[in-house]
Amino acid sequence: MKKTTAVVSSALLLGLLAAGCGNSNEGAPAASTAPAASTAPAASVAPAASTAPDASAAQYKDGVYKAEGEMDAKSGWKPTVEVTVSNGAVSAVKFTGVDKDGNDKQQFSKDGKYGMKEKNPSALAEWHEEVAKAEQYYIDNKGAAPAFNAEGKTDAISGVSISVGEYWTLAEKALEQAK
Repeated sequence: MKKTTAVVSSALLLGLLAAGCGNSNEGAPAASTAPAASTAPAASVAPAASTAPDASAAQYKDGVYKAEGEMDAKSGWKPTVEVTVSNGAVSAVKFTGVDKDGNDKQQFSKDGKYGMKEKNPSALAEWHEEVAKAEQYYIDNKGAAPAFNAEGKTDAISGVSISVGEYWTLAEKALEQAK
């Protein structure tokens, strides 16, 4: 009896997994339910989990597309995204920011001027190192968003403790220009 129950349960589980992985809309653009960028500070924008369109499935016009968020009065940085499309698919993405003086946040961090680890000893790495992992996750997962909390943080990207949720929303906004 136990053996039969185990076999039936396993078969049912495999069937559910296979059904869940199927896509009856193959070739059609995915509908987006991610919220549009708002005028609220970066920490308050958090896209829903896995709602970004599959950036490699849609055919985009080749080029470099940019989007920016609102200046965060607390941090002094405005989030920006640059998405590169080659052969109709996203080939590169840059998540960064700009301050009132025009400094690029990634370069600012690389130059040792941001000092995230100095300000917060519990930080996993410097800002530019963490955001590079988020960019790689974006490329590896073809733009699919991980689950973000209300602050735009996620546990899905190993080594990333910073808020990165708004970058997915901005990347989607940038890709709207490429359609």
